[in-house]
Amino acid sequence: MGLGNLPAEVAASSDAVARYAARNPDAPHRINIAEQGLAYDPAQRKVGITVVGAGMAGLLAAAMLRNQCDKVVEAAEELPNNHSAVLRFRSSVVADTLGIPFKKVKALKATEAWRNPIADAVAYSQKVTGIATARSILSANGAAERFIAPPDLVSRMAELVTAPIEYGSPFPFWIGDLPGPVISTIPMPILAKALNYPRLDKMDFRSRSGVNVIGVVPSVDLYASLYIPCPDSYAARISMTGSRVMIEVYGKGMDKLLKADQQGRTDFVRNCLRSLGIEEAEFFNVAVKEQQYAKILPIDEGERRRFIMWASERNIYSLGRFATWRPGLLLDDLVNDVRVIQRLIEDSGASYPHRKKD
Repeated sequence: MGLGNLPAEVAASSDAVARYAARNPDAPHRINIAEQGLAYDPAQRKVGITVVGAGMAGLLAAAMLRNQCDKVVEAAEELPNNHSAVLRFRSSVVADTLGIPFKKVKALKATEAWRNPIADAVAYSQKVTGIATARSILSANGAAERFIAPPDLVSRMAELVTAPIEYGSPFPFWIGDLPGPVISTIPMPILAKALNYPRLDKMDFRSRSGVNVIGVVPSVDLYASLYIPCPDSYAARISMTGSRVMIEVYGKGMDKLLKADQQGRTDFVRNCLRSLGIEEAEFFNVAVKEQQYAKILPIDEGERRRFIMWASERNIYSLGRFATWRPGLLLDDLVNDVRVIQRLIEDSGASYPHRKKD
């Protein structure tokens, strides 16, 4: 498989990528690939790492560690691409690392006033997590610089992976001794149970499911998020990313939307668009997507770190928000996390079991 849009023979070595970038100065993202060292070089390949999960975290790891990754295993029958959330990044680190250009925009944020700032923050927390505490909407007003990923980001990330992606292949963590290092994106409670973690009863995992209602509004080009604390409104957050609308719903509104017919869903989207000042706009492709882990709540930090260390001692390294159970983790943070895992594997005495000795 070639490196992104590069010809396969060019992507075969880092020197070739560098020469190609030099000949194509109008392709800055390709130059970034050469600078970041993501080119696939068979001579430098060290087999051994298995990445579990072909979501965004898993694909990022497999792309960044293209010379170390042996394979990617994915339980779904095809590339999941189930990331229905807004693909907004706070920095360009993912774009720069992968060589996939993102669009820099000014994104607007606002809270639809309900009672007062404190009551609104507590009500919003109750709405999305089920727990009354202060949420970040206290500062959710104004404009911020954001980087918007292309809608086909997941498939483009998969193109950067040189190792085979085995679909329909849940990883058997219970097999005992692993053949090599494993980077797991499986949610922590599921992995801990699969590994028979002895302190699982000490970990109070709490999460909330939700649904994302998505659609396309061709006449709109807007980057904005509106937070809605009012308990009587099913919508918790309405986001526009260019022409794409996404509405997050939790609690009592979920069943209503899941059971609603297409007309009911259409009316819901229309009312949400009006909250953004978008009147009488045509929209298409309205869909409702369920999310098992729409929101996760923190667990005891000591227990969280203890499990991650325990698993890494068994050559299993967790990556991603759900795998490390960090509610505030951003996609931007994953680049550094992959590099940390790489160093941990390389520093361990059992890395790359199939690597040839010099």
